[in-house]
Amino acid sequence: MNKLQAKNIGKRYQKNSFQELSFTLNEGQILGILGKNGTGKTTLLDCISGQKQISTGMILYNDQPQSSTVFKTSIAYVSTINYFEDSQTIRQILSEYTLLFPGFQLEKAVEQLEIWHISAKQKWQELSEGSKVKVKIACEYAKATSIFLLDEPFAYLDYSSRIQVKKMLRKASGENKIILVSTNFIEEMDTLFTDVLFMNPNRYCEVINLEDLRERKSLSLKEIYEEEANDTFI
Repeated sequence: MNKLQAKNIGKRYQKNSFQELSFTLNEGQILGILGKNGTGKTTLLDCISGQKQISTGMILYNDQPQSSTVFKTSIAYVSTINYFEDSQTIRQILSEYTLLFPGFQLEKAVEQLEIWHISAKQKWQELSEGSKVKVKIACEYAKATSIFLLDEPFAYLDYSSRIQVKKMLRKASGENKIILVSTNFIEEMDTLFTDVLFMNPNRYCEVINLEDLRERKSLSLKEIYEEEANDTFI
């Protein structure tokens, strides 16, 4: 079984972004990374993806370090960064992915884009912000990696689009993937996340099974998050 481990990891800037964070995630788990802006949600995903270096600790995939080829080729990351040219068509973007990533499954990306009614003829600059997010999700999903990271994937999506993406992520979790999602959208995420991580640089943080947490507190995820936002979460 595929396994992602963080062992006492920390990231320091002028102050700690996070510290002494440890967890183990297995395939099929969907982790929701939650917290106020500036608490390190994006930084954590950047560190797992290798775009930033952790200050302390280590991150392993199937006991392989981040420097290994196995780790590097097992990561797909939907970041908030815009890395496509305005004049590029979706077909050109798909061609780039095919050339750059040997494991890229073009048919899978095309199928997902068709489900979302996004034409390969469209140019990047012609897409709405929500459609741009969907293109990035479809492309990274089709890399067929075991670790799937998504930073604020619901930010520009309307209600029906959020349902569509959640459905895709649940499908992906059944494909031997470990999924980590940072988001400020809490409503109706109870049916998506298997586990949650509340980021708070001033407190010890841990990954918690969401079903167990909801049962213990007799609250919805939204209600639990509101407690956390007020620093009353225990």
